[in-house]
Amino acid sequence: MPHSTSAAGLSELELAADDAIAPSPLPQVARQWCASIDIELAQRAGRTALMRARHKGPLRIQRLFYPEANGCAHVYLLHPPGGLVVGDELTISLRAAAGAHGLLTTPSAGKIYTVNGLRHSDAATTQTQSVRLMLDAGSVCEWLPQETIVFNGANARLNTRVDATADAKFCLWDIVCLGRPASQERFTEGRVEQILQVSVDHRPVLIERNRIDGRDPIMQAPWGLKGAGSFGTLVASVTLNRDQVDLLLETLHERWPDAKWGLTQKKQLFIARYLGASAAECRFGFIAIWQSLRPIMLGCEALEPRIWNT
Repeated sequence: MPHSTSAAGLSELELAADDAIAPSPLPQVARQWCASIDIELAQRAGRTALMRARHKGPLRIQRLFYPEANGCAHVYLLHPPGGLVVGDELTISLRAAAGAHGLLTTPSAGKIYTVNGLRHSDAATTQTQSVRLMLDAGSVCEWLPQETIVFNGANARLNTRVDATADAKFCLWDIVCLGRPASQERFTEGRVEQILQVSVDHRPVLIERNRIDGRDPIMQAPWGLKGAGSFGTLVASVTLNRDQVDLLLETLHERWPDAKWGLTQKKQLFIARYLGASAAECRFGFIAIWQSLRPIMLGCEALEPRIWNT
């Protein structure tokens, strides 16, 4: 059966076939909302003061609180949007000057929302959170945010970096919840890349990189997440002896027997890990660990930020 030919010499049937197999253009990223804050804390008149808080976009400090007699500043970071959508970047930078002591936390869980209709291989779809802590001589930093909830179909990159002097002290944790268990949403699509770097006197002492794909065997494999929907890592610059580690591990198993806990002393770093079904369980466990570590690390009791109880 004859058919007509276009001016370019291609038949209408050939043009239709080309249209059928041609890849559809990727949806355009409508917006990119970058937010950042650059903080400096310094010791002034017996307590830690806020010397700088330069911000861009919706990322602010609510205010500084001083609930402790040692002058430690409790800093609440507020991100009013509450989460990251396609292409968003959230950057937090902190410098603790000599002798400063800051405890930083967030009022609620962070959220990384679903990326709809975009290929995860496209860098423009990445939702990035970057945290850098720079600690001068004799300073103390406690980075204790609430968990990050990664929605099914998100494309998250979570970077945490610590640059400390040998006599600085720090305790930090990173808690990730995959999907939304309360809504029966599992993480079956999407990607999470998690990077943790710790350097002391410009020498790397810990580098970890995890990459989790919702379709990858790592989600269920016994050498991977074993079907768990939440995981977390806590790192502190403190040294525990074997008896202290065993006692702490025994306490964790007694209080949260269904979770998998791992405690490791790696030279000058104490590392705790959680794998289980609940980000809240991980957070409560990490709080218990922090409460045990703080008297050893700093010689003072742990006082929970009031915002955790609201």
